[in-house]
Amino acid sequence: MRLFPLIAVAAVAFATPAAAKMLTFRATLGGTAAPTTTGSPASGKAVIKVDTSSQKVSVDLDVTGITLDQLADGLVAKPIGPIHFHVYRSADDVELILPLPYGPNYTKTRNGFHVTVRNYDYAAGEKLINSGASFDEFVNAMRGQRVVLNIHTDKFPDGEISGRVMAK
Repeated sequence: MRLFPLIAVAAVAFATPAAAKMLTFRATLGGTAAPTTTGSPASGKAVIKVDTSSQKVSVDLDVTGITLDQLADGLVAKPIGPIHFHVYRSADDVELILPLPYGPNYTKTRNGFHVTVRNYDYAAGEKLINSGASFDEFVNAMRGQRVVLNIHTDKFPDGEISGRVMAK
């Protein structure tokens, strides 16, 4: 009889799905450090949350010193948008791994702009660029500090400011 409560608790534990694992990262963006040495005085701060269960990404990004109309027009017009996560496999092997498409989630602020992205499906973003990078590769690169958040502008098409993504 004493075993019955233990067996019941174990059965409930095995039947309950594992809770989603939420990973939190941050990035401080600038134009005075590698890989983006443009000398731009613009700056940014981002908080990135990755839900490993649903494979969705949320981003809160504040940028000062760059306005929405200064973002790279060619990329604003494309589905991939002007803000991207790039994975650095080595100094010479850099690939776009997740774009942040331009849209109503980009809003003007007094000194720049803010981007809010909620529950962005990684697979949908990857499909826009056809990188072939799996969600696991994305998460491992984020954990390994091999991902850089980059903002492309008309003045600096390769990126005006960027910042390495680090665990919070």
